[in-house]
Amino acid sequence: MLTCFTFLPNLAFALVEWGNAMADYRIYIVDTDGSFCNVVPLVCAEDAEAIGQARRLAVDHDLELWQLDRKVATFAKNKSP
Repeated sequence: MLTCFTFLPNLAFALVEWGNAMADYRIYIVDTDGSFCNVVPLVCAEDAEAIGQARRLAVDHDLELWQLDRKVATFAKNKSP
C-alpha cells in the first residue's frame, strides 16, 4: 500500500516545531449520495482538537474525521438558521 501525504509549508513546520509531534487528519465532506465530495486537511496535536475543528464545519453536510486509516468521528450536518 502506497501512502502519500502533502502538507502546506506552514503546516509542515508545525510538525517539527519544538519537537512536538502533530498528527495528520482529514475531514471528508459527505455528499447527499454518501460519497466524499471534498476533503479538508488538518494538522492537530490530538483527537480532541481535530474533533473541535471538524464539528465547526458540519454546517450543510455530514462529515467524517480520519487520522490516516483510522476513523476518528462522524458528524451529522447542523441545520443552518
